[in-house]
Amino acid sequence: MGTLNRILAIVKSRSGAQIRLTERQWKHIITARPQLEDFQGEILKTIEDPDEVHAPPPRARPQLHAIKKFRRLKDVGLSQNLVVVYRELSPREGFIITAFPISDRKRRRMHRLWRRL
Repeated sequence: MGTLNRILAIVKSRSGAQIRLTERQWKHIITARPQLEDFQGEILKTIEDPDEVHAPPPRARPQLHAIKKFRRLKDVGLSQNLVVVYRELSPREGFIITAFPISDRKRRRMHRLWRRL
């Protein structure tokens, strides 16, 4: 297995699937949002114990959005909602795609047509 495919962590989603965070996806997250470099634990916690999980409308890409509030994000000048985008390939496994902070207003607007699980 190549270095970029190395699994950094595996956490269980609300539905029970084992969701992996690979080196490749971690590099993608912190390259796009370097301010999240110290928030890997929060990203994993968002999958394990989300405040909300949203599924996209039919015909959209089959990815889920787990959302959790973290005061620590606000303490460093970011919006306190953390969205972690992930895909469940089967009822047993999946992977993290990306993560980003989002304001309450943008979160409501983004998930307006999504189904809350």
